[in-house]
Amino acid sequence: MRHVLFQDPGPATPAGPPVPVWVDAATPTPGPGQVLIEVHAAGLNRADLLQRDADYRPPAGESAVPGLECAGRIVALGSGVTDLRVGDRVCALLGSGGYATHVVAPRAQVLPVPDGWSMTEAAALPEALATAWWNLRMLGGLRPGDRVLVHAANSGVGTMAVRLARVLGASVAGTVRTAELAERVRALGADPVVVSTRADAERTLRERAPEGFDIVLDLVGAAVAELTLAGLRTGGRWLCVGVLSGDEVSLSLRTVIRRRLVLTGGSLRSLPAAEKAAILADLRRSRPWAAPDGVRPVLAAAYPAAGVTAALEHLERGGLLGKIVLDLTR
Repeated sequence: MRHVLFQDPGPATPAGPPVPVWVDAATPTPGPGQVLIEVHAAGLNRADLLQRDADYRPPAGESAVPGLECAGRIVALGSGVTDLRVGDRVCALLGSGGYATHVVAPRAQVLPVPDGWSMTEAAALPEALATAWWNLRMLGGLRPGDRVLVHAANSGVGTMAVRLARVLGASVAGTVRTAELAERVRALGADPVVVSTRADAERTLRERAPEGFDIVLDLVGAAVAELTLAGLRTGGRWLCVGVLSGDEVSLSLRTVIRRRLVLTGGSLRSLPAAEKAAILADLRRSRPWAAPDGVRPVLAAAYPAAGVTAALEHLERGGLLGKIVLDLTR
């Protein structure tokens, strides 16, 4: 098999970040409760960039190979796996290892590839959907009729959250960084979608949700904290899963107490295996991708395996609508 490792760029660019390099490795063997997947496509996530820059180390026991999700076909089963077959099309949530031709995944973190989906679409599903489902449904307790605000609604998780919240019966608003992205996210079903840096952003959100939002899914952090606090209704839930704009905010605990606000935070990657398994089991039961207007991922771009450096550079530039995927079949 072959997989990607980040390596020193060498003396020609001593100040540059580590570069992704494809290297040969032994093909792993699935252990009890695991499956071996021949990877056809792998999803990219910002955690991959943080891992490259040594700002986000893989959890204990995980490999140094980047990649938190993939899609492909099962080529071997570990003992105890009786409900899947060699040849099944699956996608998987991983602790690491997705940038590879083969990867071992716990059976509990595997989902079927929905009928009619390409492998590139399926590779963009597990991380974004599990993150959105865990936060909106399991932590936030989203109910039909709730009002949801998604920060960075153009991102991979953001676009998935917009679609998932709508499937679950909520009305959705979003924030983005440019007017062009606002128009594109609005086409996904969020309304209003505001540019978070504009002076009228809070007023526009208030006009659409005068009583405030039941849930704010925050993928941004400090830069939108004031919008979040101003937008939450009494008893609202602030679900923070990203701090790209900074992690320090000024927060009045009196406000939290008076308005009965709930603030949660968490990283899907660092969850214990049993909690990840519970999220995926809930998704397999609910199958939100099967709804008539289901939660199909939005793809920003697909790169061949040899284009991994360009794919990561594209991810780092930002301004995307949806997810970037590596297509290992080309």
